[in-house]
Amino acid sequence: MHEKGTHLFPAMERVDFGRPAAQSLAAEAERLGSQRVFLIVSRSLNTRTDEIVKLREALGERCAGVYDGVPQHTTRESSVAIARAALEAKADLLVAVGGGSVVDAAKIATLCMEHGIVDPDGLDGFEVKFDSAGRVSLKNFRGPTVRMIAIPSTLSGGEYNAGCLVTDPRRNLKQTFFHRMMMPITIILDPALLRHAPDDLLLGSGTRAMDHAIEALCSPRGTPLTDSVVRR
Repeated sequence: MHEKGTHLFPAMERVDFGRPAAQSLAAEAERLGSQRVFLIVSRSLNTRTDEIVKLREALGERCAGVYDGVPQHTTRESSVAIARAALEAKADLLVAVGGGSVVDAAKIATLCMEHGIVDPDGLDGFEVKFDSAGRVSLKNFRGPTVRMIAIPSTLSGGEYNAGCLVTDPRRNLKQTFFHRMMMPITIILDPALLRHAPDDLLLGSGTRAMDHAIEALCSPRGTPLTDSVVRR
Protein backbone atom coordinates (compact mmCIF):
# COMPACT_ATOMS: atom_id res chain seq x y z
CA MET A 1 0.00 0.00 0.00
CA HIS A 2 1.13 3.55 -0.61
CA GLU A 3 2.28 5.61 2.33
CA LYS A 4 0.08 8.69 2.59
CA GLY A 5 1.68 11.69 0.92
CA THR A 6 4.59 9.75 -0.56
CA HIS A 7 3.05 7.68 -3.36
CA LEU A 8 4.14 10.05 -6.15
CA PHE A 9 7.75 10.47 -5.11
CA PRO A 10 10.30 8.27 -6.88
CA ALA A 11 12.14 5.58 -4.95
CA MET A 12 15.57 5.93 -6.56
CA GLU A 13 18.59 5.69 -4.29
CA ARG A 14 21.53 6.66 -6.46
CA VAL A 15 23.02 7.47 -9.85
CA ASP A 16 26.37 5.76 -10.34
CA PHE A 17 28.87 7.08 -12.89
CA GLY A 18 32.58 7.39 -13.51
CA ARG A 19 33.46 3.71 -13.86
CA PRO A 20 32.63 0.85 -16.27
CA ALA A 21 29.07 -0.47 -16.09
CA ALA A 22 30.21 -4.00 -15.24
CA GLN A 23 32.19 -2.79 -12.25
CA SER A 24 29.32 -0.60 -11.05
CA LEU A 25 26.75 -3.37 -11.44
CA ALA A 26 28.81 -5.87 -9.48
CA ALA A 27 29.23 -3.32 -6.70
CA GLU A 28 25.48 -2.54 -6.64
CA ALA A 29 24.53 -6.22 -6.54
CA GLU A 30 26.86 -6.61 -3.56
CA ARG A 31 25.48 -3.49 -1.85
CA LEU A 32 21.88 -4.64 -2.30
CA GLY A 33 22.65 -8.21 -1.25
CA SER A 34 21.27 -9.59 -4.52
CA GLN A 35 22.12 -13.18 -5.35
CA ARG A 36 19.87 -13.79 -8.40
CA VAL A 37 20.35 -10.94 -10.89
CA PHE A 38 18.29 -11.20 -14.07
CA LEU A 39 19.44 -9.15 -17.08
CA ILE A 40 16.93 -7.68 -19.56
CA VAL A 41 19.05 -6.43 -22.43
CA SER A 42 19.10 -4.99 -25.91
CA ARG A 43 19.41 -7.77 -28.47
CA SER A 44 21.93 -5.77 -30.51
CA LEU A 45 24.13 -5.24 -27.44
CA ASN A 46 23.83 -8.93 -26.62
CA THR A 47 24.58 -10.29 -30.08
CA ARG A 48 26.86 -7.66 -31.64
CA THR A 49 29.01 -6.48 -28.73
CA ASP A 50 30.75 -7.90 -25.69
CA GLU A 51 29.06 -5.50 -23.26
CA ILE A 52 26.60 -8.06 -21.89
CA VAL A 53 29.35 -10.64 -21.53
CA LYS A 54 31.25 -8.14 -19.39
CA LEU A 55 28.24 -7.72 -17.14
CA ARG A 56 27.71 -11.46 -16.83
CA GLU A 57 31.34 -12.07 -16.02
CA ALA A 58 31.37 -9.28 -13.43
CA LEU A 59 28.29 -10.77 -11.73
CA GLY A 60 29.64 -14.31 -11.84
CA GLU A 61 27.36 -16.74 -10.00
CA ARG A 62 24.96 -13.91 -9.18
CA CYS A 63 23.78 -13.82 -12.83
CA ALA A 64 20.49 -15.74 -12.94
CA GLY A 65 19.70 -15.27 -16.62
CA VAL A 66 19.53 -13.01 -19.67
CA TYR A 67 16.50 -12.00 -21.74
CA ASP A 68 16.99 -10.12 -25.03
CA GLY A 69 13.58 -10.38 -26.70
CA VAL A 70 12.17 -6.92 -25.94
CA PRO A 71 10.48 -5.43 -29.04
CA GLN A 72 10.25 -1.74 -29.86
CA HIS A 73 7.35 -0.16 -27.99
CA THR A 74 7.24 -2.56 -25.04
CA THR A 75 4.27 -4.91 -25.34
CA ARG A 76 2.15 -6.69 -22.76
CA GLU A 77 3.21 -10.03 -24.23
CA SER A 78 6.92 -9.35 -23.85
CA SER A 79 6.37 -7.94 -20.36
CA VAL A 80 4.71 -11.06 -19.02
CA ALA A 81 7.23 -13.26 -20.84
CA ILE A 82 10.02 -11.47 -18.97
CA ALA A 83 8.13 -11.83 -15.70
CA ARG A 84 7.70 -15.57 -16.26
CA ALA A 85 11.38 -16.02 -17.05
CA ALA A 86 12.47 -13.92 -14.06
CA LEU A 87 10.13 -15.78 -11.70
CA GLU A 88 11.41 -19.12 -12.97
CA ALA A 89 14.96 -17.88 -12.38
CA LYS A 90 13.98 -16.81 -8.83
CA ALA A 91 15.34 -13.34 -9.61
CA ASP A 92 15.80 -10.93 -6.71
CA LEU A 93 16.98 -8.01 -8.88
CA LEU A 94 16.26 -7.01 -12.49
CA VAL A 95 18.74 -5.05 -14.60
CA ALA A 96 17.72 -3.24 -17.79
CA VAL A 97 20.53 -2.65 -20.29
CA GLY A 98 19.43 -0.77 -23.40
CA GLY A 99 17.10 1.95 -24.61
CA GLY A 100 13.72 3.16 -23.44
CA SER A 101 11.79 0.03 -24.45
CA VAL A 102 14.12 -2.22 -22.47
CA VAL A 103 13.91 0.04 -19.42
CA ASP A 104 10.10 0.16 -19.63
CA ALA A 105 9.99 -3.63 -19.99
CA ALA A 106 11.97 -4.06 -16.78
CA LYS A 107 9.76 -1.59 -14.92
CA ILE A 108 6.53 -3.35 -15.83
CA ALA A 109 8.11 -6.76 -15.26
CA THR A 110 8.72 -5.84 -11.61
CA LEU A 111 4.98 -5.13 -11.28
CA CYS A 112 4.07 -8.40 -13.01
CA MET A 113 6.38 -10.35 -10.72
CA GLU A 114 4.93 -8.78 -7.59
CA HIS A 115 1.35 -9.65 -8.54
CA GLY A 116 2.03 -12.96 -10.30
CA ILE A 117 0.89 -11.60 -13.66
CA VAL A 118 1.97 -14.08 -16.35
CA ASP A 119 -0.82 -13.42 -18.86
CA PRO A 120 -1.33 -10.15 -20.80
CA ASP A 121 -4.89 -9.76 -19.51
CA GLY A 122 -3.56 -9.75 -15.96
CA LEU A 123 -2.43 -6.14 -16.39
CA ASP A 124 -6.01 -4.94 -16.79
CA GLY A 125 -6.90 -2.55 -13.99
CA PHE A 126 -3.33 -1.53 -13.13
CA GLU A 127 -3.08 1.12 -15.85
CA VAL A 128 -3.25 4.84 -15.13
CA LYS A 129 -6.71 6.21 -15.87
CA PHE A 130 -8.17 9.67 -16.31
CA ASP A 131 -11.49 10.93 -15.02
CA SER A 132 -13.97 13.01 -17.03
CA ALA A 133 -12.11 16.21 -16.09
CA GLY A 134 -8.80 14.83 -17.34
CA ARG A 135 -7.38 14.27 -13.85
CA VAL A 136 -5.09 11.32 -13.28
CA SER A 137 -6.54 8.45 -11.27
CA LEU A 138 -3.95 6.09 -9.78
CA LYS A 139 -4.99 2.69 -8.50
CA ASN A 140 -3.66 2.01 -5.00
CA PHE A 141 -1.85 -1.29 -5.50
CA ARG A 142 1.10 -3.00 -3.86
CA GLY A 143 4.41 -1.94 -5.35
CA PRO A 144 7.23 -4.23 -6.46
CA THR A 145 9.55 -5.74 -3.87
CA VAL A 146 11.96 -7.02 -6.53
CA ARG A 147 13.57 -3.80 -7.75
CA MET A 148 15.45 -2.91 -10.92
CA ILE A 149 18.64 -1.18 -12.00
CA ALA A 150 18.78 0.74 -15.29
CA ILE A 151 21.91 0.91 -17.47
CA PRO A 152 20.80 3.10 -20.40
CA SER A 153 22.44 2.86 -23.82
CA THR A 154 20.63 5.85 -25.36
CA LEU A 155 19.87 9.43 -24.32
CA SER A 156 16.09 9.21 -23.87
CA GLY A 157 16.22 9.69 -20.10
CA GLY A 158 13.14 7.52 -19.53
CA GLU A 159 14.89 5.76 -16.67
CA TYR A 160 14.51 8.86 -14.49
CA ASN A 161 10.84 8.28 -13.73
CA ALA A 162 8.65 5.62 -12.16
CA GLY A 163 6.19 5.26 -15.02
CA CYS A 164 6.29 3.28 -18.23
CA LEU A 165 4.38 2.88 -21.47
CA VAL A 166 3.17 -0.57 -22.50
CA THR A 167 1.47 -1.40 -25.80
CA ASP A 168 -1.53 -3.70 -26.05
CA PRO A 169 -1.37 -4.66 -29.75
CA ARG A 170 -4.70 -6.48 -29.63
CA ARG A 171 -6.45 -3.17 -28.95
CA ASN A 172 -3.85 -0.98 -30.68
CA LEU A 173 -3.48 0.89 -27.42
CA LYS A 174 -0.61 2.32 -25.38
CA GLN A 175 -1.17 2.53 -21.65
CA THR A 176 0.77 4.11 -18.80
CA PHE A 177 1.61 2.18 -15.64
CA PHE A 178 2.99 3.86 -12.55
CA HIS A 179 4.16 3.05 -9.07
CA ARG A 180 6.96 4.78 -7.21
CA MET A 181 8.63 1.41 -6.56
CA MET A 182 8.86 0.76 -10.31
CA MET A 183 11.52 3.48 -10.38
CA PRO A 184 15.04 2.07 -10.86
CA ILE A 185 16.69 1.79 -7.47
CA THR A 186 19.96 2.72 -9.18
CA ILE A 187 20.84 4.22 -12.56
CA ILE A 188 24.30 3.33 -13.88
CA LEU A 189 25.73 5.68 -16.51
CA ASP A 190 28.55 4.41 -18.71
CA PRO A 191 29.17 6.52 -21.83
CA ALA A 192 31.10 3.64 -23.39
CA LEU A 193 27.74 2.01 -24.17
CA LEU A 194 26.73 4.94 -26.36
CA ARG A 195 29.43 4.18 -28.90
CA HIS A 196 27.41 1.14 -30.01
CA ALA A 197 24.27 3.15 -30.80
CA PRO A 198 23.69 4.11 -34.47
CA ASP A 199 23.84 7.85 -35.06
CA ASP A 200 20.15 8.12 -35.95
CA LEU A 201 19.13 6.26 -32.79
CA LEU A 202 21.40 8.37 -30.61
CA LEU A 203 20.15 11.65 -32.07
CA GLY A 204 16.54 10.47 -31.96
CA SER A 205 16.84 9.47 -28.31
CA GLY A 206 18.40 12.86 -27.53
CA THR A 207 15.35 14.52 -29.05
CA ARG A 208 13.20 12.24 -26.94
CA ALA A 209 15.11 13.37 -23.85
CA MET A 210 14.11 16.97 -24.59
CA ASP A 211 10.52 15.78 -25.01
CA HIS A 212 10.67 14.10 -21.58
CA ALA A 213 12.11 17.25 -20.02
CA ILE A 214 9.39 19.48 -21.49
CA GLU A 215 6.66 17.06 -20.36
CA ALA A 216 8.08 16.95 -16.83
CA LEU A 217 8.45 20.73 -16.60
CA CYS A 218 4.89 21.33 -17.79
CA SER A 219 3.32 18.58 -15.70
CA PRO A 220 0.78 19.71 -13.08
CA ARG A 221 2.07 16.84 -10.92
CA GLY A 222 5.71 17.91 -10.94
CA THR A 223 8.02 17.54 -7.96
CA PRO A 224 10.94 19.71 -6.78
CA LEU A 225 13.33 16.94 -7.87
CA THR A 226 12.04 16.68 -11.44
CA ASP A 227 11.70 20.45 -11.84
CA SER A 228 15.29 21.05 -10.75
CA VAL A 229 16.67 18.27 -12.98
CA VAL A 230 14.84 19.24 -16.18
CA ARG A 231 15.81 22.90 -15.87
CA ARG A 232 19.52 22.05 -16.01
